[in-house]
Amino acid sequence: MDKGLARLKSALSGKWMKSTAVHESEKLAEVASYAVSRMILSYMRNRYLTNKFAVAEAKLAHSFFEKEGDGALGTISEELGISVKKENQSDRFVTIHGVNGILFVPLPAYLKFSPRSIDYKLVNRSVSNGFVSVNPHERRRLMEEAVRKKAGEIPQLRGGVPDSIKKAAENLKSDLPKIEPQSTVTFKEGDNPPCMEKLLESLKKHENLNHQSRWALAVYLTARGMSVEQIVSLYSNLPDFNEKITKYQVEHIKKRGYSVPSCATLLSYGICCADCRIGSPLNWKGKVWGAV
Repeated sequence: MDKGLARLKSALSGKWMKSTAVHESEKLAEVASYAVSRMILSYMRNRYLTNKFAVAEAKLAHSFFEKEGDGALGTISEELGISVKKENQSDRFVTIHGVNGILFVPLPAYLKFSPRSIDYKLVNRSVSNGFVSVNPHERRRLMEEAVRKKAGEIPQLRGGVPDSIKKAAENLKSDLPKIEPQSTVTFKEGDNPPCMEKLLESLKKHENLNHQSRWALAVYLTARGMSVEQIVSLYSNLPDFNEKITKYQVEHIKKRGYSVPSCATLLSYGICCADCRIGSPLNWKGKVWGAV
């Protein structure tokens, strides 16, 4: 129980617990602490905490993946739902990727577990015969994302909740943000174009955003007159939020005076989600919004 609680507190701080287990009993205790952490999360039903936990567990898993050999990684990939092949029957792949280290992931698994980054968009990948080519680093990144999704799926506790779980949850509440960050800013319906509204909704749900989405949203909010402090407060919903880094980046955006990316650019980033035909998010004809 103590290890499970420490695991969650470490995740809240934006870190992950490094393994110090040597003996078999210690390794079993670490495995058990993962199960206990999930029981506490199931009882608390706090999406912010759950997402922080999922990100931390994914980072921890990735640190292990980097130390594993091909055999172990292959087994783990299969368990995570990512079957990987070293060869593809497509002549095109044999011609273009006839080098060591290239792996082939089935398209459905790739789409399910690829990070929301422009580098992983299919338009920027080699796709043939139902497979996507990836290098070993990208395979581990897909596996990390699969762990994040799996760790974030917390079933509801059935039956009575042990007192030890309730006590641990009470202990953990003191480490949670006292005020929900998004409560400092209000948005009225229709204030923002669908693409920006979707990103804002993801923030409110404590979902992770890729670099392009974070940058585009910050530039947009800055152009609409939101202060650095308000944007940083809003971004504190992110599972991997770092106040110092976020403030520096937002201040940099404001200082450089970046132009809000056009709809065509947002489309290339995979951010566009509606056929608005307005050219730029700033051309949205919704009501003017403000912050309180």
